[in-house]
Amino acid sequence: MNLAKATQRDVTAHFANLNCDETPEARKHPHPRQPHRCILWGRGTLYFPSHQELADLRLQGVEVQPLSVTAFEVAYILNHHFKAGEWGNYPRCGSIITCVIGGRSLYAYVKAFLKVEDDDCPGYASVSWFSEPLYIFGSEYPLGVCVNETGGEVEREVGTCIIRITQIDPSPVMVERDLPNGRFFMMRDSGYDTTR
Repeated sequence: MNLAKATQRDVTAHFANLNCDETPEARKHPHPRQPHRCILWGRGTLYFPSHQELADLRLQGVEVQPLSVTAFEVAYILNHHFKAGEWGNYPRCGSIITCVIGGRSLYAYVKAFLKVEDDDCPGYASVSWFSEPLYIFGSEYPLGVCVNETGGEVEREVGTCIIRITQIDPSPVMVERDLPNGRFFMMRDSGYDTTR
């Protein structure tokens, strides 16, 4: 019983320290695994957004100049690790994300995580959309998804290649290739999709 109480106190203190670092250094470089926050992590590099990315950032109400954007490789979304630029790694690809847009879950891969200078948003993701999800077991069981890389229809419907990192579902996704047909099978590590 003593050991259980000591362990519980230790875990509680550790959790409180993750969320309540008050030193200036801790505020400048927060611990990456914070269960209630979305943060970009690592060494940021100057990023030159494309014309489309600039336009889509401005459509989101961001006052952005070409030299005010920093790219990051890693994002922690509610304690879950995602890594940009991993598309093409199998079976686990940290670049694959899912988010609910227009009442349904859509899939994309992240090309870069972006932070805009003097902007309040914790960050953005520059993404390429996959096609409309087709559910292997039917839409009543939204677990396994089949998509292809040509997401033009979804991209036109969504209307942007930039999303806020707070829109990303905190569930890593596993991917498997269906080589003969050029499709990809995807499955979340946790949760399930939202369908219309």
